[in-house]
Amino acid sequence: MLGPPAKISLLPEHLIDQIKAGEVIERPGSLLKEIIENSIDAGSKKIELTVLNNGLDLISLKDNGSGILSQDLPLAFSRHATSKINRFEDLYQLDSFGFRGEALASIAAISKIQCLSFNKEEIDGSEIRIEGGRTVYENSRQKIQGQTGLELNIQELFYNTPVRLKFIQSYQSEKNYIKKVIYSFVLSHPQVEFILKLNDDEKIVYPSRPTLKERLIDIIPKSKELIRTTQRSYEQNDIEIFLAPAELKAPLKIQYTFINKRFVVDKQLLRVIAQTMATQFGHDDFHYVVFLNLPTDHIDVNVHPNKTIIKMFENSKVISLLSASIKEMASGPKDHVYSNNLNQTKTELSFQNHFTSMNEELLLQERHEYNMDGIFSPHQNMTKEETDLIWLNNFFILKMNQTWHAVSPGKLIDLFFSLQLRAPSSQSIPLLVSEPFKFLEDDLKRIHHLAESGLELEKLSNDTVVLRSIPEWLNGIPLQFVIDKMIKGQSFLNSNFDPRDWSKETWTKIIASISLSTLIEEKVFINLETLLSEKMK
Repeated sequence: MLGPPAKISLLPEHLIDQIKAGEVIERPGSLLKEIIENSIDAGSKKIELTVLNNGLDLISLKDNGSGILSQDLPLAFSRHATSKINRFEDLYQLDSFGFRGEALASIAAISKIQCLSFNKEEIDGSEIRIEGGRTVYENSRQKIQGQTGLELNIQELFYNTPVRLKFIQSYQSEKNYIKKVIYSFVLSHPQVEFILKLNDDEKIVYPSRPTLKERLIDIIPKSKELIRTTQRSYEQNDIEIFLAPAELKAPLKIQYTFINKRFVVDKQLLRVIAQTMATQFGHDDFHYVVFLNLPTDHIDVNVHPNKTIIKMFENSKVISLLSASIKEMASGPKDHVYSNNLNQTKTELSFQNHFTSMNEELLLQERHEYNMDGIFSPHQNMTKEETDLIWLNNFFILKMNQTWHAVSPGKLIDLFFSLQLRAPSSQSIPLLVSEPFKFLEDDLKRIHHLAESGLELEKLSNDTVVLRSIPEWLNGIPLQFVIDKMIKGQSFLNSNFDPRDWSKETWTKIIASISLSTLIEEKVFINLETLLSEKMK
């Protein structure tokens, strides 16, 4: 028997902060990313970092940036307090890293933090201490004449949210991730001096350098004569690539992609880099740094709290520019130095010449493989004028290019998913609300395979996973039903569902992604005119 309805009440502010912190600060490396971005936005030319026990015991940052005014210091640790945006349109004209106003509030909610600020406009500095989102101390702080900058000391991370500690990976895995984050800034901002003390490692100093090539030589000491570079532009999109042999010793594998100096993790870009290198060089085992500079109104960095996932509005141009640039690097002599003058005038890339040099069939395959935001397909996409669709019980009759076909929805979606899961996934779309799914131990292998195909499923317990993001080709398709079937490895052919619940646009999108010859060969499409003529013989 059902009890009385539960009373609805507003969550307390400190609990809201802890929930938000779980989105922004997933692990110590996420925290480091946020505070280094703040330092660079503040104009720092020197950043000193100390990390103990992979950040769980202490993360300390000192910089020489502009600091924060004493009256603004408490506000800096409030949610949605920012100096970067004033209106919605500002989100598409960003030239800074942080803009949400969530990072410091999230950090303060799940740690014990001390912040010292010294602003050049004020005689004294200021200090604030916050524990679990509650201010425990606030006062002025004496400063040395001319001193500017910020000092953050963050201790006992996740002390009041111990469940987050369960998601912390092995010591070495967390250490590698922290190094990956820190070196993304060391590489993207060579003009900034970095002083690093990570766990028990020796202190490392990377002095300010005028170019990335010189910074790379600091990180990979024997790379001076082995670094290849190229620099290209197409319309408003610029690219610069640095390449060095992977066998050269470095603190970590240097494989970074940046968009407007922001480190991004884009599976599609990474696949293009790896596959193009493998095709052109015979392998993809390199240290590399790729800088893409795109118009700010052509990207959206506001699709995920950690801002490492970026949506590009002209994805096809960027992919073509990237692959063509790597191809050019491979065309240089293999037995001696290949290094362009970094200050040379950027050359315009002729895509017409590049494309016409490839045969048409290969070009269509390449476009289909990378999906190109759905712009290209190996066959002509169907328009509303070219298609018609009539439901007949659980089947439908489709008119395509003046020919009527009988279509099996179950066979169609079985074929669609089998092809998509075999091919590289397209750009991921983070979900605003994560969907939970039950699973069995036997399902784990399929779950890992789905993750490789762009479905980000995070294990919450021994029998539950949540869906965090989906590949772009799943957008618009009913997720709850589809993902459950995919996790359990079940066929859609005899599924107990009404395909008429799916929109015509969804079915058209699925059909448009598969060649007509494949649809006929797999007996998904049956030509009704041929069938009737045979029956009437």
